[in-house]
Amino acid sequence: MAENPLSTPAGTPPEDSRPRPQYGELAPEGWSWTPAPDAVPPVPSATPTTSGPNQAARARGTVPAWDRPVTLALLVFGLLATFFAVGVLGALPQAVQMLYTQQDLGDYTPAASVAGLITAGSFTEAAVWLASAAGAILLLVRGKRAFYLPLIGAVVAFVVIFVFMSVILATDPTLLTFYSQS
Repeated sequence: MAENPLSTPAGTPPEDSRPRPQYGELAPEGWSWTPAPDAVPPVPSATPTTSGPNQAARARGTVPAWDRPVTLALLVFGLLATFFAVGVLGALPQAVQMLYTQQDLGDYTPAASVAGLITAGSFTEAAVWLASAAGAILLLVRGKRAFYLPLIGAVVAFVVIFVFMSVILATDPTLLTFYSQS
């Protein structure tokens, strides 16, 4: 007896004689696809196709190449500005004494709280830089855009130094009366 090529092995459904849908077409009602028993599904590659130091950033395509150098330059600039701000706060009593001398107001005697305010201002400036540096480095390591964090830190540090300078100058009653009369 000759074997029929259209016959199917026992236990498998007979082949569907209806036409297969083309790409983009809806299948006819009741049509379903069943893979051949010997078909092997494709296995995705475990190794990424890109390589290099910014592999994760290039794979996602979200971080531009300029972000890392700009962020690092802003962090270095912020560190220098922090040293400058701490120096300005430390030299504030001498600057006020110079103002006293120029305006013939006598000798400047800082209030008892000035030394503590200078120390607190210096620590706050350093903490702002450390927080923005740590956050920016964390974002860089994760492959995310980070240049904005040092900029936000700079704005916060700018506000902090002027708040502390204003509070220190407001502790001197002689300066307050001199400038309120002008």
